[in-house]
Amino acid sequence: MTAGKNPRVEFMVLFSCPTITTLEQLRFQFYTNGDSHFWENHTDADAREHTKIDPDRYQFAATDPKTELRNISIPGLWLFGEKDIQIPVPLCIEQLNSFKAQGKPFEYALFSALGHNTASAGNAQPFDISVQWIKQNVLNIKKLRGLK
Repeated sequence: MTAGKNPRVEFMVLFSCPTITTLEQLRFQFYTNGDSHFWENHTDADAREHTKIDPDRYQFAATDPKTELRNISIPGLWLFGEKDIQIPVPLCIEQLNSFKAQGKPFEYALFSALGHNTASAGNAQPFDISVQWIKQNVLNIKKLRGLK
C-alpha cells in the first residue's frame, strides 16, 4: 500500500509477504494451527481448498494486496520460506507469476528449509539475496537517470 501511495518508492523487498486477502490468511493460519510439521502431513491442494472454502471466524472487510499490486509497476522481490505456516506460499507464488505474466516486474526467491521468519532464521541467504537485488535495482535506476 505504501508503494502505491508514495511515488518516491522505486522498488520493494518483502519478506514472507502474502498476496492473499487477510481473511484467506486467517483461514490458512487456523488450518495450520501453528503446527511446525504441518507440511509433513498436508498437501498444497488441501491447504488451497481449506483456504478457499473454510468459513470465516471473524467478520471484517478483508484487505487484498492484489488491489495495490495491480496498480504499481515498480520492481518487487518476495522472499518466501517453503515451510511457512502463516501464509500459503505456493498460492502466493502462483499469484505473483500471474502478475509477472501481465508484465509486472515481480520476482521471488523460495527457501526450502525456512518457514515464515525468513529474516531471522539464522540463515543469511535471504538477507544476502535481498541486498544484492537492492544493489542491482539501485544501479538500474542510476543508469535510467544517467547517473554514476
